[in-house]
Amino acid sequence: MPVKTPGRLLLNFVFAALLAGALPAHAAPVSGLYEARVPVTDRSSSARSAALQQALSTVLVKITGARSVPGALTPMLADPNRYLQQYSYEQAPVDPNASVAAAGGPPAFVLWAKFDPKVVNQDVSAAHMALWGMERPRTLVWLALQDSPGGRLLPAADTSNLMQTLANAAQQRGIVLLFPQLDAVDRAALGVPDVTGFNLDRISAASTRYRPDSVLVGSVTPFGNGQYAARWELLNGAEQETWQTPPGDEMAVAADGVQVTADRYATRYAIAAGAGDLAGMALEVDGVTNLDSYAKVLAYLNSLTPVQAVRVERMAAGSAFFSVDVRGSLDNLRSALTLGGLLLPEGSAAPAAPTSGVAAPALLRYRYNPGP
Repeated sequence: MPVKTPGRLLLNFVFAALLAGALPAHAAPVSGLYEARVPVTDRSSSARSAALQQALSTVLVKITGARSVPGALTPMLADPNRYLQQYSYEQAPVDPNASVAAAGGPPAFVLWAKFDPKVVNQDVSAAHMALWGMERPRTLVWLALQDSPGGRLLPAADTSNLMQTLANAAQQRGIVLLFPQLDAVDRAALGVPDVTGFNLDRISAASTRYRPDSVLVGSVTPFGNGQYAARWELLNGAEQETWQTPPGDEMAVAADGVQVTADRYATRYAIAAGAGDLAGMALEVDGVTNLDSYAKVLAYLNSLTPVQAVRVERMAAGSAFFSVDVRGSLDNLRSALTLGGLLLPEGSAAPAAPTSGVAAPALLRYRYNPGP
């Protein structure tokens, strides 16, 4: 059986490069998908049992791409200990809004639980459900709120309940949100009218400094009777998607933008239930001119969920040629390859006609991007 590493010598090179920081920080996959924190009032076994069920529910939502635990997976919740690797208790953060009288009540804790990815994934796959790996786009959010005269853009430094609602929704779905600094550079590049008018040229230019994988643009406007509605546009690679959120509470309307974004990502990046495997996909990466670039590319390929195995075929004239065994579809691989900006697409040749009943692999061409 092929493995993701091409040999002992190359493995040593890659390991050394990783220790030196081979993968740029912006290309790192999302961690903590199989972990969750749940508030508990005490350390009793009954409270722990309920919290572990809730923690496993949280994990299943993050790794399937669904908004709630799919019905086919609810039997897993009956025995969360089957999947549990470790747990611990933490002191719950102090609520500054809590009353003095409440301070004399029972101490509140947070139960942290970590589940075994291999066992969880096995049962999710056995139930024929999709699996969404660690590849999650870093999403820059330009959000215009028309809840004050002239409107405002939501900055990274915002600590309001609205920002916490967005953060909670992102954490629930396992996606990474970035917000602009709204410093002098941002203010010179973009204003509220640019966002509410969805001026994509100016928005894209202003987003460049943050090096996101995707950009989510939202405009939340009053609808009357204390309700708000929203329009959204998601720029994800070459794809551009728009939708509207019907009237409702401002926080719920804003959170819906995050939820729908996660839905769209899951459709693109999750490996569908029952998806077949593709063996021997030919991948050419140009711009691989030294050991450092080679190590970064190989380590990145090995880190991707759709990649089952990588074999180095040859090196020639500043290019590396790989043979990749893929879990899922060709689209799963293409979507994962471009995350983080380490590899830039240069075009792909169509697959050759099948020979002896086996389809010849397509040639995928990318260029290594060393970044800043």
